[in-house]
Amino acid sequence: MIDLHNVTNPILRTCDNLRDPSIFKTPTGYSLFYTRLANNNWDCAENWSVAWRFTEDFVTFTGDRDITPKNYASPGEVIWWHGRYILPFQSYPVMPQQLCFAESSDGLSWSQPRVFLEQALALAWNEDQRAIDPSFVLLGDQLHCFFVGSSGYRQRAPDRANLLGHAVTADPHLRDWKVISQRQPLMGRDRAPDGVENVVVYRTGACWTMLFSEGLADQHLALAQSDDLITWTQLGRVQIAQQDWLAHKYGAPFVWQEDDLYYMVLMGEARVSQKTALGLLISQDGLHWTLLPDSPQQIASAPAAQKQSEG
Repeated sequence: MIDLHNVTNPILRTCDNLRDPSIFKTPTGYSLFYTRLANNNWDCAENWSVAWRFTEDFVTFTGDRDITPKNYASPGEVIWWHGRYILPFQSYPVMPQQLCFAESSDGLSWSQPRVFLEQALALAWNEDQRAIDPSFVLLGDQLHCFFVGSSGYRQRAPDRANLLGHAVTADPHLRDWKVISQRQPLMGRDRAPDGVENVVVYRTGACWTMLFSEGLADQHLALAQSDDLITWTQLGRVQIAQQDWLAHKYGAPFVWQEDDLYYMVLMGEARVSQKTALGLLISQDGLHWTLLPDSPQQIASAPAAQKQSEG
């Protein structure tokens, strides 16, 4: 279990914009994968990469390095798949933006990116022919991938939205996929007119819980649940307390369970600087979330759950 007494938010803030965190627990600590945006020029491919750091305690991070070439972003879950580790991510920002993965035998050295699930670009509802934000769920001998397509993004239309897709495979090489959301997206403008992105899926009790970024302009977190990973019921907005590092907006959650707690690493954007950093939250049920405080004296009250309400 993580010793929370020395951990304060944000857990990681640098001169770069840090986005899209993903955690992989190892026997000696935690690998943190994230998007590194070198400055605020979103349109320059040289500014984007998937980066890695290691921590034992979420206080000190070491080994900062890029694990992909430039023009990649948004790492998802590391999974063990047919004899090697797989890390999903996307190409970005050069079009077409595609789903990619890298392979590793040890979780440290990663192969060059490879494109997968190319048919996501051709879905009728994915009008912009882009596929981003891959999220893996391993269930038995099947690998589920949730991903995001979009409508109106290329034209920067005022009604543009990100839409959620779903595919599944049993192929060791990730070539043969069945797209579950062939005719329509799994989720999209249901609650927010500009859609959803950055999904993470995990178990809570007897069901699957999906936590995701809802909206683009007014981005926040929302929940959905499912018994089978196919049919989802939306539960609404997750209320998060305010701290300076996420006062403007927040999203791109990553969740894992350890002992009797759920942990979330979250991307937050400060209101004044509009720089993004990473913070840590905890939950007893995976549904109601509490930010770790920004001063050690308040740690004792951290497990008190924040109440969730409909957004």
